[in-house]
Amino acid sequence: MNRKRKHIAIVEDDDSIRELLAENLKRAGYQVSAFFSAEQFERKSDAGFNLLLLDIMLPGKNGLALLKDLKASNHMLPVILLTASEQESHTDQAFSSGAIDYIIKPFNLNHLLLKIENLFEQLRNADTASVQTDYQIGAGRFDPQLNTVVRDKIEHKLTPSETATLLFFVENPNRIISREELQSALSATTKNLTSRNLDNYILKFRKLFEPAPKEPVYFVTIPRKGYALKR
Repeated sequence: MNRKRKHIAIVEDDDSIRELLAENLKRAGYQVSAFFSAEQFERKSDAGFNLLLLDIMLPGKNGLALLKDLKASNHMLPVILLTASEQESHTDQAFSSGAIDYIIKPFNLNHLLLKIENLFEQLRNADTASVQTDYQIGAGRFDPQLNTVVRDKIEHKLTPSETATLLFFVENPNRIISREELQSALSATTKNLTSRNLDNYILKFRKLFEPAPKEPVYFVTIPRKGYALKR
């Protein structure tokens, strides 16, 4: 994942801090979405974020409550808390709820950017170490290196566009993926990925992987929202 594809969410009610963070992260090459409250973020929490920068003192639901909810829903999003609170109880709650860092305001912006870059480097190395060469989905086995799916000992070739689309689903399981997100994520490598193309890809994936393609349990349609790969 290159830096431009890394999507960072900011939840911060202080306009000046939120805007400063967003502007500098964008300058550093990241995609950024900024929110005033936890509730605003929750409405977009399935947008494929790679990191959340989270304040504690927020209007409505506070940052620790949001963090706890993310953990309860098995959300794997890395979270760094940026807060003026130095209460030990807040620090304990943050780390017990899965935060990876707790940074006290005011903070050094350059140090924060370096922390973020180092975090993504660590995640990239971990992903490389655990990379799979193929994936079993239902009745088929997908090999992205060979652009193939094997089902019932029969090999089916995929186009590069089909492979890229299928790999995106495999790398983002158990969440709703909109057509717009797919088109945006794959635009650099897959040309002319239209809504009709995506519909046809999903139909093909169901034929390759589903025990009963007309009653899908893996590649499911979420009405008016998109698709999801259930694993």
